[in-house]
Parts: sequence; C-alpha cells; structure tokens
Amino acid sequence: MKMTKNSIVGTLAIGALGAALLFIPPGASGDSRSQCQERGERAQNHFREEVREHGRNSRQADSAKRSLNRVWDRCWNRTKAWYDPQRHEWRTERDWDRNYDWDRDGDHDRDDHR
Repeated sequence: MKMTKNSIVGTLAIGALGAALLFIPPGASGDSRSQCQERGERAQNHFREEVREHGRNSRQADSAKRSLNRVWDRCWNRTKAWYDPQRHEWRTERDWDRNYDWDRDGDHDRDDHR
C-alpha cells in the first residue's frame, strides 16, 4: 500500500487529536464550575431550611449537612475548588469542614449557645 503525503499528514493529525483527547481530564468543561455552584447553593439552602425547621442538632439538619459536604467534595474532586455560597466566591483550599459558621444564627437562636 502506497501512502501519499496527504494521507500521512491526515493520519498524523488524527493521531495527534486522539492523543490530545487522552490528556483532557474528565469534568474539565466550563460547565463543571457552574454546575458545582448551582448544586452547592441548592444544598446550602436545603441545609438552612432544615436548621430553621428542625434545629441545628436535628437528624434532618445533620443529613442536609452531610449532603452539602458531599456536593462540595464532588466539586473539589472535579475542579479542585468549591463554591462558598455565603461569601459568593470560589475557594481553592479544601477547608469547608473547618472554621465555617454553618448557621450564623439563621434560625433565630434555636441553637443552644450556653
């Protein structure tokens, strides 16, 4: 089989494109951050509602907090960042489980602050 110059160039171009696609990480699309932001805001709102309705130490609030942490963990694994809905910013340190005031008295002092 005789290969012409055009077929060699075409074969190399296809090979280069295939190799480039192998090195694009999964979830590297521009939509990843917007999806993470939307899911994080939704999960945070759900957590706040559960705290308001049932109190910070309730089973429902604990479940909502675990869901929120899972959302942030998934975002971190995909984008190496997480969206903080209270501060309206992307954070690049995996610190959502430390030094984060979960309620800021949003439930009008149903918490036990003794």
